[in-house]
Amino acid sequence: MKRFLSVLLLVPGLLTAEKWTAYRAAPFTVYTNGGEKEAQAVVVTLEQLRHTLSGKFGKELMPVWPLAVVQRKNDAEVGEIRLGRDSYLLTLPVGAVPPGVLEQVALLLLKENTATMDPSVERGVARAFSTLDVDGPRVTLGAAPAAKDLEWARMHLLLTDPRFSGTARVLLSNFAKGVDGDAAWRNTVGMLQRDFDKEVAAYLAKGAFGTIALTSKPMDPRRIRGEELEPEEARLLMDDVAGKAAPSGARALALQNTRDSLEKAWRMNPRWSLPHELLAKLEEKQSDKAQRYRKAAELSPREVRLWRAAAEAFEAAELPAEATKMWFGAERAAATPKERAELKAIRLAADQKRIEAEEEERRKAQEAEARELQRLKDEAKTRIREAEARANAGAAPTTGKVVDWWDGPRPDGTARGKLLRVDCLAGNQLRLAIGDNLKTATVLKVKDAGKIVVTGNGTVDLGCGLQKAPRTVTVEYQKATGEISTVTFTGER
Repeated sequence: MKRFLSVLLLVPGLLTAEKWTAYRAAPFTVYTNGGEKEAQAVVVTLEQLRHTLSGKFGKELMPVWPLAVVQRKNDAEVGEIRLGRDSYLLTLPVGAVPPGVLEQVALLLLKENTATMDPSVERGVARAFSTLDVDGPRVTLGAAPAAKDLEWARMHLLLTDPRFSGTARVLLSNFAKGVDGDAAWRNTVGMLQRDFDKEVAAYLAKGAFGTIALTSKPMDPRRIRGEELEPEEARLLMDDVAGKAAPSGARALALQNTRDSLEKAWRMNPRWSLPHELLAKLEEKQSDKAQRYRKAAELSPREVRLWRAAAEAFEAAELPAEATKMWFGAERAAATPKERAELKAIRLAADQKRIEAEEEERRKAQEAEARELQRLKDEAKTRIREAEARANAGAAPTTGKVVDWWDGPRPDGTARGKLLRVDCLAGNQLRLAIGDNLKTATVLKVKDAGKIVVTGNGTVDLGCGLQKAPRTVTVEYQKATGEISTVTFTGER
């Protein structure tokens, strides 16, 4: 059927033909059977609310699901926001958006995009924005609601008074990140909330409330064009309003609960945490499970159970540092001081466990390094003794001359003195200090202890470290490199 055809709708007592038109500005869509201007105004009002509220919290606030507003003339009532077929659903009569609806939308945006904050602050912000005055691109905040209380007055004073409005964004941004309330107030406003409330009480009693123009989004209601619904689209819309429509899109895919359907579901709605939570239960590796839970928790920052699941999965995967971060997320998401204190205790215990694990790893690494160093020392001693044995077995002379089988570079330097110290280095290397004392000693090196000639009288030993009874040696070496070719013990002490 062509788009200009209307759909027959059954209303109390009679069959009527209604035309439904959609006006869109993501994430909002207004469906109306009323006038164009009223629907355009609703779209602009909701988007300006979202835009200006985002500006005050320093982050883009988006609902998990698009919000469909069904604006009905005649018999419509203001409804509560609920999850419909594939979006949030709200019914309104034709006309301006009531303050209660703006408050609902503000609370929804805060709940789905920020860490848990003081409920009185959250309610106060939503109440302050519930009377937002929107005239296309012009937006004004501060009109007083019918009922005024301390929670509203606190946010009104903070947002509209020039003394505080400049720091309001920083304060609210801290709340959005889960910063401790006292610290947030003290570091931005310069006083604790209880002290600020004393001034708020006087402000409320005085009863003089100003307004402030907000930085708005350039929007021309006339540019938001309507799209007339097809009969089948209108029927599904009415079924959704009546609560009869089955889930569709990402919701329908998630109900299948298979790996493939859940992957498709989160890609269809990247802001939805449930597919990641369900996928976590299908993962076999603890690290993969933990990453899935982490993603789900980040998308639902106030869900303590998701942060806990992520923390426990990271612990099972033996990733204590990541587990500690997740416990901190759970602590920030806690709804009550008691729950927050319990989670803090768990976090501190997990952090201590992480510190102990890191200390144990360092200890093991140090022990392994010490064992490797000792192995190198022992290996160096063994090769030195083997070289000594080979030299002695060949009846090498004790004059310090290079034996016939030497095929390396010929030495061109000679040093004589007491062998004061032998440093055993990595890679079978040695460093010899020869002289009368360590300060003035000549330091020469052995590139490979297995490839030098060691000869002499009596016991021959290049033991590592300071020599307890230094003996006189004569060494031949290469002047250019300082590398020793032969070592001859003379037998002198």
